[in-house]
Amino acid sequence: MKQLLALPAALVLAACSQGQTTAETPAAAPVQTDAFLEGLKADYPVTLSKLADGVWVHTTNYRLPGQQPIGVNGLVVVDGDDVILVDGAWGELATVALLERVKAATGKPVTKMVVTHHHADRTAGVDAAERAGVEVFTHPTTPGLAARAGYPAPNTSVAALAEPKSRTRVGKVEIAYPGAGHAPDNLVVYLPEEKILYGGCLVRGAGVTTLGNTEDADLALWAESLDWTRGTYKDAATVVPGHGKGSTLVLLAATRAMVGEAIAEKEPGED
Repeated sequence: MKQLLALPAALVLAACSQGQTTAETPAAAPVQTDAFLEGLKADYPVTLSKLADGVWVHTTNYRLPGQQPIGVNGLVVVDGDDVILVDGAWGELATVALLERVKAATGKPVTKMVVTHHHADRTAGVDAAERAGVEVFTHPTTPGLAARAGYPAPNTSVAALAEPKSRTRVGKVEIAYPGAGHAPDNLVVYLPEEKILYGGCLVRGAGVTTLGNTEDADLALWAESLDWTRGTYKDAATVVPGHGKGSTLVLLAATRAMVGEAIAEKEPGED
C-alpha cells in the first residue's frame, strides 16, 4: 500500500482515465486489548494518591473470606529513569495489576522494589516483580524468614542493612533498619527532598487503636525502634503506614503509646 501511495500522480491519473479503479485505503484495525490485563484491572483495582511530584501512595485490597477488604499501602517514587516501588500488593496477580497501573501512570516500568519485611502482605507479589525484571532490596534476613513462613522469598537483599539503626540509599530513597518491632526485619523508607516517611507495618494508621498482628513482634524492641525512627526522621512532614490512613509523626507517637500499653498488660514472667 505504501508503494501505491508513492506512485507519481500522473500514473494515478492515467489509471483513473482508463476506467480502472484503485484500492481504497483499508480502515485502521481496531486496537486489540489484552483481556488478561483488562481483567486484572477490574479484579485488582489500584489507587494512586499523589503526595508530591513523582511520588504516590499506592493502595490495593486483599480479601479474606468473611472479612472486610484489607487495604495495603506502599509508595511509588519516580527517580530519573527509575521507578521505585516501596512494597508491592498482597498477591501475585494484584502485584501484576499494580506494575501495569504504575507503568500507565508514569510512562515507565518499575525498575526497583523495596520489600519492607517478610510477611505475606509485603512478599506475596515478589516473584511476579522479579519475573518482570524488577531489582529487589530488602533486609538480609527477609528471604530466609519468608521461606520458612511459606511465603515467596526475595532473591536478593542488602547486607548494609543487617545491623539495627543502619541506613543505605537506593537512588533518592533512603532505606533504614531501625531494629525489630512489628517483625524482626521491618524496614522504613525516607524521602529527604519531600520529607515523606514510609513507616510500613512498624507504624499503625491514623485512628487505629490496636497493634494488629503481633505474632512476630518484639514489643520492647518495637518501642526502641519507634523512638529511633522518630528521632532520626524528625523533619518528616508526612508519614505513610503499611495499612490505613497516613498523617504526620503523631502516628509514631500513637503507635509507641499502644506498644507501651501492650508491654504494661503483659503478665510478669510472660515472654
